Amino acid sequence: MRFREAVEGTAAIRGHYREGLQGVLNVDRSRLHCSAPRRLCGSVDLDDALRLAHPKEPRWDYAIGIRGSVENDTVVWVEVHPASSRHVEEVLRKLQWLEDWLRYDAPAMGRLPRHFRWIATGTVSFRHGSREEKKIAQRGLRFPVKQLDLDSFR
Repeated sequence: MRFREAVEGTAAIRGHYREGLQGVLNVDRSRLHCSAPRRLCGSVDLDDALRLAHPKEPRWDYAIGIRGSVENDTVVWVEVHPASSRHVEEVLRKLQWLEDWLRYDAPAMGRLPRHFRWIATGTVSFRHGSREEKKIAQRGLRFPVKQLDLDSFR
């Protein structure tokens, strides 16, 4: 399935698809790197799209589509958030919310191959090999980065 089809097939975010990285706020777009923008197949500001329907929920920030195989695009789910040890639980709550939302409310989006990434808004205050890193890794989330290289997703 293609990213755009999955977005438009998900009632809660239908109409929020944007070309390339246009669905990512300008302030956050600078935290992303992509040397081959043609590989990007769109983006969604998930936080904004679901603000009215889920006002008190810990919403995830963005979905970015990347051209994948002949049959499926890949989604990179991006959370832009401070990265100190005290923020780990908050980001994990957001991840749990996202996984539940994909399972129950957005099955078309949930069927696409996916990666979960955390972009740090400031200094990452925990280290590689720390218990915080182990905790997020157990949930399928990588160590926070200051800038995400979208070229690394194939």
